[in-house]
Amino acid sequence: MGSQLAHDPEDRNGIGRPAPGRPSDGELRAKYLEYCSARLSEVFLSLSDEQTYRILEEAAGEAGEDVASLGFQSKMRLVTGRLRESVPLPDFESWADEYRRHPERFEPMLLGLWQDAMESGDDDPGAEDG
Repeated sequence: MGSQLAHDPEDRNGIGRPAPGRPSDGELRAKYLEYCSARLSEVFLSLSDEQTYRILEEAAGEAGEDVASLGFQSKMRLVTGRLRESVPLPDFESWADEYRRHPERFEPMLLGLWQDAMESGDDDPGAEDG
């Protein structure tokens, strides 16, 4: 039968590091967060000013906030939160599985911002998400 041990491509060479050419979990998470951000940005930028304000008013009303009293960041946080609820995004595991099979489908959508997260020493960006 010889040496036919099952080889898992996620094996990490048995030493806690990804196999050569395979992204680490931290890198996958950083790319996933960038992918999701890009999707939300696409939707956000496609909205008219009126649509954005309508979303803001609805989200602020549900949060018990007065739009006029909110700062810019708070307004954007409310709109982004609402978009995150309405834009279909894959969970991390589903996305990572698809990325591992077909990275060429995703790479054109990534600007490389994920590299900043990796260089900042954040080994597992967004680990609490997804």
